[in-house]
Amino acid sequence: MRVRWMKYFRDVLQSSFFLGSNAVFFLTTFCVLRHLLGGFNIYFAFLCGIPSCFAAISIERKSRRGVLALYVSNLAAEVLYNMAVTRGYITPVKYGDVLIFSLTTSIALYLLRVGDILQPDAQSTLRSIFGSSELPGENPATTDSTTVFEKIFQFLPREVKHLLTMLSERVKELPRHHLCKHEGSCIHYVSEGFLSKFSLGYAIQTALNLFRTMPRITRRPSAVARSLVDRENVYLGLFMGGLVGAFRVIMCLLRWFRNQDSPVHIAIAGFLAGLSNFTYRSTTIVLFFASRVIENLVYFGQKRGYLPTIPGGDRILYTLSTSTILHAAVFEPHQIRPAYWQFLLRVTGNYFSQLNRKLVDVLGTNASNLYPNFWPEYDLRYASPQMQSEELYRWWIDSIYI
Repeated sequence: MRVRWMKYFRDVLQSSFFLGSNAVFFLTTFCVLRHLLGGFNIYFAFLCGIPSCFAAISIERKSRRGVLALYVSNLAAEVLYNMAVTRGYITPVKYGDVLIFSLTTSIALYLLRVGDILQPDAQSTLRSIFGSSELPGENPATTDSTTVFEKIFQFLPREVKHLLTMLSERVKELPRHHLCKHEGSCIHYVSEGFLSKFSLGYAIQTALNLFRTMPRITRRPSAVARSLVDRENVYLGLFMGGLVGAFRVIMCLLRWFRNQDSPVHIAIAGFLAGLSNFTYRSTTIVLFFASRVIENLVYFGQKRGYLPTIPGGDRILYTLSTSTILHAAVFEPHQIRPAYWQFLLRVTGNYFSQLNRKLVDVLGTNASNLYPNFWPEYDLRYASPQMQSEELYRWWIDSIYI
């Protein structure tokens, strides 16, 4: 396959320029607006983010704007939720994330079953996870649910493979309901789905753990062994295996008990299967899946003329979402997802943590929550008279206690 290197490098440079411009535009706007207003207010970072983020996303390729807008909107939604909980506007519902995941799973599978509502990429993703026997459309060979399990099966000892093959053939011969479209018996269908997705989930989490331990491998080789047997590997495996296994067993049971097939079955099975999220609770997964379902519904509504198409909607969504995140990064970093906060620190050379948030605690956002004892070393030659008096006061207090 020919690689269009010039296009590749041009796209990389364009995306890199977009990221750099976002930071430069924000810092420039931040300084200019501070000089114009003579100080800060609670909306300061958000207001600075609007022109800078809109200008930056306009530089990025159009094909990537929607993906970026969806990603940052997930982060912004989580930030806004955390803010609302902190301020007492919302009372958290126990296991609410699991309930949201179950509902969105049920809705997504039902929409795929009843008609061509979801976008092609969403349809292929759902079929690759749950299998195509319950869902209409073609089943791509490259995304078959047994592919991963078959690859792992090849590395097993010959005696074990022989035993498992015999057991699989016996299970395949068990009864199957006449309305079931899957191959083999219902028990084989359920166990195959559970084992293949459990293996995939275990492998994914193991790979992530190994990637995290790479910097420590030379100092602590035992970290590799721990990554291979970490309990998080089992939890993700149980989540993915339970999601598919529970979905399949409920679909088969409903056909056996009711002796009919119905789109309602898939909604019930999707909801109950979504409860497997108990074993691997991840706000990231829940928000991403929910936002994809909403995105598909909005796209369908626009295509049918039920909803208006907003020109530049992806840029507006990116601008508002990123401005919200930047506000939190300045005034409420404790509201940001810890993993994303660490990412912001890495890309800024840890400078985001060196803001003197003690000075803006008076705004009531508890800005210094993550760094309560941090106070930078100021060069008083460039400090305002108010800051000079504050520094002298702190020096006097420190000298007394020393």
